[in-house]
Amino acid sequence: MAVAPATEPDPPDYHQELVARPETLAIMRRIVSAHLDLWDLRELSDAATLCAHELLTNVMRHTGSPLCTITLRRRPDGVRVTVSDSDTAPPERRDPEWSEESGRGVQLIAALAAQCGTVTRRDGKDVWADILSTTSHAYAT
Repeated sequence: MAVAPATEPDPPDYHQELVARPETLAIMRRIVSAHLDLWDLRELSDAATLCAHELLTNVMRHTGSPLCTITLRRRPDGVRVTVSDSDTAPPERRDPEWSEESGRGVQLIAALAAQCGTVTRRDGKDVWADILSTTSHAYAT
């Protein structure tokens, strides 16, 4: 009787509660990158890491509490990065002057993600960005 080779299950979603601070952002960038490597999605690492950084920076700068949760969810065509916080106000898209040093995070996320959005909850919100493999949407118009 032949035995089928064992296949390892995909690693589970990554879910981490944290306090958004400058020193935490550097750690989270490394964790996001390592998790995408684990999922064999290295091609998405730069975009997903930058989106995670911007989402966490928004928590740090624009909410009443730096407590938040980041979730990485593997999708058949890429990864969804979600940051949940306790503020119900959605992120604000701005058009900063060229000389301003900040205010482009939401635009940057929208440019890197195939889709992004906000889900408002009674106790806060989830801000998410879908980063897709180039092979999965190479023929999209």
